[in-house]
Amino acid sequence: MTTTMISPIEHPNFLPGPWTRAAREEAIAREVRDAYIEYFRKAVKTRNWFPWDDLPLQEMAERGHLLSEDTITLIESFLGIEDYVGDYVEQGINIVRGDRTRRNIQLVWGMEEAKHAESWELVLLHSKVRTQKQINEYREKVGQHRWTMGENHPGWDTPLGVSVYAMVQERATYFNYDELRKRIRADYGLPEQATPEERARGKQIGAAGAFKIVSTDEIAHHAMFLRLVDINKKYMPEETLDMIFRVLNGFNMPALYLIPNESAMKEALMRTK
Repeated sequence: MTTTMISPIEHPNFLPGPWTRAAREEAIAREVRDAYIEYFRKAVKTRNWFPWDDLPLQEMAERGHLLSEDTITLIESFLGIEDYVGDYVEQGINIVRGDRTRRNIQLVWGMEEAKHAESWELVLLHSKVRTQKQINEYREKVGQHRWTMGENHPGWDTPLGVSVYAMVQERATYFNYDELRKRIRADYGLPEQATPEERARGKQIGAAGAFKIVSTDEIAHHAMFLRLVDINKKYMPEETLDMIFRVLNGFNMPALYLIPNESAMKEALMRTK
């Protein structure tokens, strides 16, 4: 009787050893550098938009009176959440300190994210549902608090934890913004998806157009952090999968409890079908 040796099943995205940890970290760093270059290139050449120039502001003024109070509350709430971008970037840079590539990823990501709070201010202002004074007071209240990764998500404040959390958070933000885009279109009396006229001009109407542009950023950010997580998983599968499960089991969106209108946002969400 002969014995047949069965080779272990090889996972196409895992690279088995024997590798030293230092060698795996070096391989990760090389691939992360490539991912960063591609991400930076697309940020500058593909997603290079400017809130004050590229949003359909006049259409917001024409249709702002159609927005429901709950829709307005949700837009204002997302302004507050996005306004903590300085804390998000600062925390990320401090956690990845010493890794220039990951630091630069945080800087480029922060540059794109900085446009989002400004966009929601413009939506509220040009829709004529908030005055500049009201917006200034709201943002000043937001600035009275600080968000930290270690305090809100202890144990995730590592370079890997930052990537996994951002991967999940950006996907959730994309979903939230796309749902709010649909809600705005319903308020406007428009179909859920862009009309042929909107597709022809390459931009959706009014505030829906703003949410479409910003949500495109968010899904691109999700793809970037997903790629970083996949790179780590290829070389260090056990600890990467462990972090993924930890984040998924304890995930919540950042800064929700810090915004001034937290209760109003929750009530608006409860009334949302």
